[in-house]
Amino acid sequence: MKHIKNIAAVMALLMLTGCADAAAETSAKTENADTAATALSAETNTDDGEYIYCIGSVSKIYSTAAVMQLVDEGKVGLDTPITEYIPDFTMADERYKDITVRMLMDHTSGLMGSTRMNSNLYDDNDTYNHDHLLGNLAGQRLKADPGKYAAYCNDGFGLLELIVENVTGMTYTDYVRENISGKIGVTYTGTPIDMFRNDMLVPSFSAGGLPLDTSYCVTIGDGGIYATASDTAKFGAAFFTGDETLISDGAKNAMSTRWNDNEYCDDNGLGWDEAEMLRYKRNGVKVVGKGGDVMMDHAFLLTAPDEKISVAVLSNGGGSTQNGLVAQALMDVVLQEKGISITEEELPECTILDEIPDEYKAYEGMYIMNIMGEGDTLCKVTFPENKYLHMEKISSRKTTCTDYVLTADGDFAELAYEVEGSGTGMSGGFDKRLLAGGSSRLSFEKNADGTFMKISGGLFYPGLGSYDIKTYGGQMIEENTVGENVLSSIKAFDGKKILLVGDKYSSGNYEGAAIAQLRVVKDLQGYVFLMGNAGDFLLKISDSKHLVSPKDIPSSSSRDLLDITLDTDENGRLTIKTSFGTEYILAENIPVFDASVKSVELTDNAAWYNVSDSIANTPVTVTRPENSAVIVFNKFDEPIYTSHVKDAGDVIPMPKDGKVLFLGESGASFEIKV
Repeated sequence: MKHIKNIAAVMALLMLTGCADAAAETSAKTENADTAATALSAETNTDDGEYIYCIGSVSKIYSTAAVMQLVDEGKVGLDTPITEYIPDFTMADERYKDITVRMLMDHTSGLMGSTRMNSNLYDDNDTYNHDHLLGNLAGQRLKADPGKYAAYCNDGFGLLELIVENVTGMTYTDYVRENISGKIGVTYTGTPIDMFRNDMLVPSFSAGGLPLDTSYCVTIGDGGIYATASDTAKFGAAFFTGDETLISDGAKNAMSTRWNDNEYCDDNGLGWDEAEMLRYKRNGVKVVGKGGDVMMDHAFLLTAPDEKISVAVLSNGGGSTQNGLVAQALMDVVLQEKGISITEEELPECTILDEIPDEYKAYEGMYIMNIMGEGDTLCKVTFPENKYLHMEKISSRKTTCTDYVLTADGDFAELAYEVEGSGTGMSGGFDKRLLAGGSSRLSFEKNADGTFMKISGGLFYPGLGSYDIKTYGGQMIEENTVGENVLSSIKAFDGKKILLVGDKYSSGNYEGAAIAQLRVVKDLQGYVFLMGNAGDFLLKISDSKHLVSPKDIPSSSSRDLLDITLDTDENGRLTIKTSFGTEYILAENIPVFDASVKSVELTDNAAWYNVSDSIANTPVTVTRPENSAVIVFNKFDEPIYTSHVKDAGDVIPMPKDGKVLFLGESGASFEIKV
């Protein structure tokens, strides 16, 4: 066994991510030797000194491999419509019949994105999300023709999970244990079903360092595999060229083949997010990669199939981006030991043009912009005096401005300052020394489907490294003319908060996406921002009861589209139902919590209260029933108390202008003492 020499440097990288616990393992198999190294930053629990983590969306490689096994056996056809294997699958959009198995794997199905109801549960492995996936999809539209473009889609891998179960007659958990873990000989790999309350699971902590109940990702096919770093790296090694322990070389080649030649489209293979990692491709090495994030845990898996190197980095805290950079550092070390040096691309020379041709005026207008799922922004693009590109970035909270200059390559480079009011004149042109740091570029493309904004360049993380990126990041949109009656009915909700009510008491959504707000867009007629802790969604007013996503960007900028239906329940209460499967009510209709409240009786699974000024800053004691939770939010809608903290105690704070949420089963009763 030959150990990596500079593991201390890798440890330094891990510490820069801010992770509380992390494990990284690399495995390089050659004819003569195995190379392995493990880096740990905290006390660990397995026989080999490792914790078990949820590997998040790296689980998609497992579900892809599971179905590819069935393809190898002739039981599933990659280009067969999925209705052949899931007869109960239907949608409101007739194009669903054209979705094939391959389209689920390469994210080109056209499905909206994610069913999030009860997807992450504290100390609970209920299968509600799995059991209701088809029901949620049944009422949805498609965002694009199946096969048209790739946009990251979790629900596609939930459907792969169902295909495995329907074709084999086994539960997905049993199939993984027998046909993946069993075949590659790993011990600490499973799902929330067989890993539930396992003593080796990594402990979780809040942002403030408080110990939390374990959060389980129960959308198993797209994010719910649990494993150690060693097990994950060994799984990655099953994709080495010539090793057919798990699937055939033909199946592996199909998985690692890019779905499309357009470099601005997503770099998907089948399951793999990155079928052609640019930094390695430039250096003549084939490397495939997949990252994953859930509420607490984060992961990245890199595999160099021809060089026979597999790297897995798992953490509790941080993020898959940081884990991926650590994985790259480990990969580079092993490649170096094999005599292969990975060099970074030189920043391109930049010649700035003094005039922007009139033809670029065709790109002036409003764009919806979304980069890597970070939330929607409304962007207004103009070309003042044909000298530079001025972009106003409008979100639900603020407007910022960024300016760009045209280069001789036909794209735009970002300036380090805003031209107007900067004191820097335009008469002498722009000095390239005034460009923003990095190599990010912006360009435009107009085709039969619309006008699109393209982004290229590097995402830089000082001390960690960089990612190359090329993507369609924005789409021009037009004003949406709707009737005055429709517009007035939607404006009635302007500025109003909505509160999550539909999930179980154990759902992590109550802390991550419990409170949102609707805001009518003033800069573009006929649109609304849904604003929440999970980011902004720009929605187009369809009619007085429906708001829909206007995005049709041919990349993962169109991932997780959200549509909203305003409805009335059996009690006459207005509800806001989303295509995520989640349900909200208006905050203005909830009661006040004061000293007169002696008990709370649940008529369904959630009861919200506004904290009265009369009880603000007064401690309250709550006696909870089984299968329940209490969460308290401050005036900024941030959770400041949750009973999912271990040993949280029964005394809860009452912040001024805050809210308190009681969760449980219908009929449950909470006793209150002031």
